[in-house]
Amino acid sequence: MKILIIKMSSLGDVIHTLPVLPPLRKKFPHANIAWLIEEEIAELIIDHPLIERVLILPKKKWLRGLANYWKWPQIFQELFEFIEELRSIEYDLVIDFQGLFKSGIFTGICRGKQKVGFFPAKEKSHIFLNKRVPFPRSSLHALERYIYLIESLGCSCPEIEFLIPIRQSHRNKVLEFFREKKIGPDDTIVLLHPGTRWKTKLWEEEKWAALGDFLLQKRGIRVIFTGSYSDAPLVKRIINRMKFTGIDAAGKWGLKELAFLQALADVIVIPDSGPMHLAAAMGTPVVALFGPTDPALTGPFGSIHKVIVSRVDCRPCFLRECSSRRCMNQITVKEVWESIKPYLSY
Repeated sequence: MKILIIKMSSLGDVIHTLPVLPPLRKKFPHANIAWLIEEEIAELIIDHPLIERVLILPKKKWLRGLANYWKWPQIFQELFEFIEELRSIEYDLVIDFQGLFKSGIFTGICRGKQKVGFFPAKEKSHIFLNKRVPFPRSSLHALERYIYLIESLGCSCPEIEFLIPIRQSHRNKVLEFFREKKIGPDDTIVLLHPGTRWKTKLWEEEKWAALGDFLLQKRGIRVIFTGSYSDAPLVKRIINRMKFTGIDAAGKWGLKELAFLQALADVIVIPDSGPMHLAAAMGTPVVALFGPTDPALTGPFGSIHKVIVSRVDCRPCFLRECSSRRCMNQITVKEVWESIKPYLSY
């Protein structure tokens, strides 16, 4: 039995797909499972004990190369070789969890006896399927939709299990950082993660700074700012606004080091983003700040988390551009602190 999972991006979507692996393995115990994923997220599933093969699509590299016409022959050659590799195995089951035209293209290209996905799907990607599962009610959480899809294949999922393989080398980097910053085992660790890809999801910088200062005045609390490499300037601006010294860890590590750091934290404050879902998968309590998006669909999965939503009549709008950003700006520092407090043992 050979199975191909197609879930190429983004971070949150890939995390929400991880719980399908144990039920698939239970239903097909001798299956050889492969996963098609984009390079930016691939490290998250490399070394996963339930995945035998990871097919990494270097989409960003190819798109960057297209800006230089002399690189086109190399890109087309690499694309041809990638398609050859994809088609080198005939799969018994191909599951398109992405449901977009880009995933549909690869669903169509690969060799598979049964190609499964939702109908109707965005961008008409269902045209590449030969087994179409009716799309469930729209209010279902993304993770629950993926479980629904594999249940249509006869898989049973009595509990949700995230498994993110973290090596000792990833742990050592974080533990060495703790030693450098003199963070002890009795310290309460609060992570503040201000960055997100949508401008409309951003909370005001001065509020992040005020929250950091407020927390640092509490005995035994260590405040660590996290974020990607591209979030580093934002984090630096916030820390520069503060009266006390927050710890800057933005852009310092990869996804698995970040996951381990999140696992060590008492709580994380974060807007709707991929790292929010990573923290939830690691079992860390999340205080999530939601503006233009709907937590019923993409909130942190689990009952231990707290979602803060402002009371404005225009949300959720799902807009990436907004002149006022009222939904985020109306969230107060006091409101966030009151949500953090129950998770702290200082």
